[in-house]
Amino acid sequence: MTLDDQLRRHDSARDVPEDLGRAPRAAATLARVTATAPGNGPRPVHRKRAARFALAAVVVVAGLVVAPVLGTDEAALGSWEPDPRPATGREGAHYAAECAEWTGAAADYEPKVIEVRGTWVMTYLVSANGEAQCLRSTEPASGFVDGANQSMSGPLLQTPAANGLATTGVLETSAGLSSTTYFMVAGKVGTRVTEVVFASQGMQVRATVRNGYFTAWWPRRKPASIAGRLLDNTGYNGSPNPDVTLTLSDGEIITRPIKEYDANR
Repeated sequence: MTLDDQLRRHDSARDVPEDLGRAPRAAATLARVTATAPGNGPRPVHRKRAARFALAAVVVVAGLVVAPVLGTDEAALGSWEPDPRPATGREGAHYAAECAEWTGAAADYEPKVIEVRGTWVMTYLVSANGEAQCLRSTEPASGFVDGANQSMSGPLLQTPAANGLATTGVLETSAGLSSTTYFMVAGKVGTRVTEVVFASQGMQVRATVRNGYFTAWWPRRKPASIAGRLLDNTGYNGSPNPDVTLTLSDGEIITRPIKEYDANR
């Protein structure tokens, strides 16, 4: 199969007839659009505090509900850091309560991990019946006064082997051709795991490991060529599959694709 054949498989418009643009209805639509003066279109909608209120649809992946984050790849890389810091006590209480509200977490939720990377915060909540994770910006964005966010929730993960992880895999989300694509991963660590590092697009992403759980996220670096983008986004079972390196308490180092620890495999 040639590269052209591979690219055509990913073309969402491959089934659209080539003469569709010459149809009378299409010509009338074009004439109407070009006859409208700039600035006379509908006014933008003022969205409420979080991106979850602005979406026309959500994406369901492996039992998790994912709401896209809006922005640009360049802006995200500028405020992203490969090494996170833990949230302060005051930050932790605020973001845990916020994430619980967004995801409808049970009243008995307990924050397991709250990490900060630049101007972004990732929160991991666990209750007796399920788990919830939130990623949010602390900076205002266009249409989002207190920053964009994404949130997800799902059932409790199984307990991993002492030298392994348990996760639902790397979640990829974006809100359109001009917005940022984010990769987000979280889950449980085995009792012997002390450090978790992901290798993605030339970046070394150090996860936060705390209370038997881990979290990490990173924005996509767009490859320069179309072929590069195609290959970069190709993972086994159609989802991202970066290598993850685990450091164990006795110094042993294990590197494997994250899909080997996927609970949905």
